[in-house]
Amino acid sequence: MKKFFYMSVLVLMAALTLTSCGSDDKKDEPSEPTPTSKSVSYEATASFSQDVLDICDLTMSYKDSDGKTVTETVTSATWTKKVTVKNLPSTVGVKFGIKMKSGVELTKDKYDATITLVNDVIVDGKSKGNTSPKVVIQSQGIRVADVANILSKKDGMMFGYDISASGAAVATTEVGL
Repeated sequence: MKKFFYMSVLVLMAALTLTSCGSDDKKDEPSEPTPTSKSVSYEATASFSQDVLDICDLTMSYKDSDGKTVTETVTSATWTKKVTVKNLPSTVGVKFGIKMKSGVELTKDKYDATITLVNDVIVDGKSKGNTSPKVVIQSQGIRVADVANILSKKDGMMFGYDISASGAAVATTEVGL
């Protein structure tokens, strides 16, 4: 009986000394984004009609090459941005900020509002996106009573691409901005 007891204690001690307190696997640690060996960039060009520029404060938001959100004020009829993508997979794109200018007087009977966007993903020098202009808004002769309502519906609109690790691009309207 004593032999059995001592043998059990020895087996238990041996088992405890071979047992690890923590996981040696790195699967629980957050993984670093995998740098891509591909040359990947995102290009966006937005165009605004003069009436939109005159009566709205406009901003464009996007993620820079380090993944930080940048917001720029739009002051001209064309806004262009090119961003190099460092890590794949990634989501890239733009977000429109459209607000009526504070204290703006709508002096015309009707307004023309046109906003278009061309955005594309370039992988190893080849276009992967759709380079046809996306019409964000194209309304001619908007009655003054409807201008603010129509333009405010475009505030916060997003356009972009989910880019896979292989460089494949799929259009998305959720770009995380």
